[in-house]
Formats: sequence, structure tokens, C-alpha cells
Amino acid sequence: MKFAQILRAHWPQYVKEAEGKIPSAHWRAVEAVLSCRTERRGGSRHFCPDCKRVHYRYHSCNHRSCPQCGGADQAQWSAAQEAKLLPVPYFLVTVTVPAELRITCRYHPRELYGTLLSQSAQGLSNLFENPKYFGGRPGFIAVLQTWTRRMMHHPHVHMLVPAVALAEGGCQLVYPKTEEFLVHVKALARHTRNLFRRTLAAKHPELLEKVDPKVWAADWVVDCREAGSGRSALRYLASYVCKSAFKEDRLVGYDDQGRILLRYDDSSDRKSKIEPVTPHELIRRWLLHVLPKGFVAIRHFGWLSPAAHRALNRVRFLLGRGPVVKPRIPRQTPECPQCKRPMLFAGVTPSERGPPLSRMSFPR
Repeated sequence: MKFAQILRAHWPQYVKEAEGKIPSAHWRAVEAVLSCRTERRGGSRHFCPDCKRVHYRYHSCNHRSCPQCGGADQAQWSAAQEAKLLPVPYFLVTVTVPAELRITCRYHPRELYGTLLSQSAQGLSNLFENPKYFGGRPGFIAVLQTWTRRMMHHPHVHMLVPAVALAEGGCQLVYPKTEEFLVHVKALARHTRNLFRRTLAAKHPELLEKVDPKVWAADWVVDCREAGSGRSALRYLASYVCKSAFKEDRLVGYDDQGRILLRYDDSSDRKSKIEPVTPHELIRRWLLHVLPKGFVAIRHFGWLSPAAHRALNRVRFLLGRGPVVKPRIPRQTPECPQCKRPMLFAGVTPSERGPPLSRMSFPR
């Protein structure tokens, strides 16, 4: 079952029933999904020398909210990050905003998601630089995730952290006191909450007034767990960094009441379950996780940031490792859908022009 088929059948009615103005980012996401891998985007022609047939391969939309796209980018990102793994234990630190803050995040995602990412990272960096904990500069990856397995709105930040810091001066590494412990989660939760509030007060005072005061009295949830060599945790994060909130294989079909059957894994008992949702509700949940245009949901900090090549090489040198070698991912040659043999490039198919698909009223 294709999500584009659901949008084509139910998006016009969703627009009619929508309360308030639909954000431009949502229109762009719908337009991308409807045109993905269709004549609208154009593509390329390929000739099979064995069966003598010409096949068309239409271009993908490459929108990060499209359930069909992101597979190649995900593989490249994962390979590039695995090449940077260090021979030290890794930890996965997760910062989750209180429920009272989620509604404000929905209506101001660029400002609040950006603040959540930057201040979660700043809080962790401050604790690392405190002599009470490490007394050194950390390096880590932070990834924003906004959904649960049922595609509900649940903003949180995952930070994959190697248990090592670069001491001041850059000539020595600092390790945790024990291999099972990284930082105090309660201290990190309080510090991140305070940094979040200060940033809003300084940069977005109008948004601070909209936040429920309970947010600043509540205990923010921070989780820190061992992640072994970091490889499995990286692959877990890779499944979110370049993909939509769900995969199309989770759409089972329609039930006898016209609801869509959504498959998900229940975290409480680790069993696969099916939830019936109306088409309107499925579209609404999907749109909850469409990020603003240009928003960077994957960020690197400390000596893993893009501007810290020398610091990263210094850490690798002190650990007995050489510079990072970029992995080479071979380019895939298109295969003939009939005989499964490699095809030859035969030309380009231009894209079609016309009114936006997202603004059209499709027939049922």
C-alpha cells in the first residue's frame, strides 16, 4: 500500500476539514510525495541489451518526509559515521521535553526544536568540561526525533557520545571514572532545562510567554545507557536521520470501516500490533513530523563538528588510530525488471509542468 495513494484519495478532504492555515512546509511535503517517482519529476530511460526493452526510471523527490525516499542517503550517512567510530565505550543520551512543551513545539518547530538541539548539546558539553565529571572537551552526534512507534508527537534528542574527552591543551585524553557511568542524568536534566529557558528568554521572549509555567517546575526526562561499540546505536539513529516517520510496509490496508491499518511494535511488550486509524488521522500524524524547510536535524558537536578536523585527528592519534578514511560506496547500476541484467543509459525524460498536485481535487 502506497502512502501517495492515501494522499491522492484523502488529501483534498483533509484540506477542507483542516482547522487554521496549513503551513507551507506541509504543502511542500504533500507535493513531494504525490510527485515522487512519477512522470511529473521526469527521469531517465534505460535500455536492456538482453530483452531489447526500454525502461523508465522516474526521479525521486528526496524529501525527508517521503516514505519512499532516503534509503541511499541513510546508507551513506551510516557508513560515513561508522568510519569515525573510536575504540572506546559509547553511550546513548536521550533528552525528552515535558508534555506541556510539546504543543508549543508544534506551532514553533524551527525555534524550539533548534533550541532543544543546541541546549541539550550545550548542557552535555558543560558537564563534560566540569572537572567534577571529565574536565575535557567531548565530541558527539545529536539527532532530533519527533515521533513514537505510533507516529505520535514526542520530541526528543538522541546524543551518541564516546566515553572520552580531550583535555585542555589537546595533548591528553580523559576517561570516565568507571566504564558503566558517563554523567549524572538528573544534573544534566536540570542544567538543560535551565539553559533552554535562558535561551528562550534571550532570543525568543515572545515564545517564553506561551510556554506553560509547569515546564520549568517539572523534572525533564534524561536517559543515559551504554551503547557498546556504538555501531548498533549508529544504525538505530540512521533509521531516523534520512527517513520519514514510518515505512510504507507498515500500512497493511483498509478495514471494513474505511480505516487504515497501521502496524507498529509496542515497546511495552515488544509485540507487533495493528492500530486502525482514519485517513485524516494518519495524514495528521504524518504532518506532525514534517520539519521546517532547511532545518538541520543532525548536528555534530565538539571535536566531531565539521570545523574540528584537527581535534578529531588528535583524539584518533592519542587512541592509536590514523585519520578517518572516507568509505567508498559503489554506484548501483540499474537492473532490468524483466531479466535482472544491468541496463544501459539511453537518455533523459524531462519533467512535466502543471498546477501543484497538492492543490488539485482528485477523484475518489
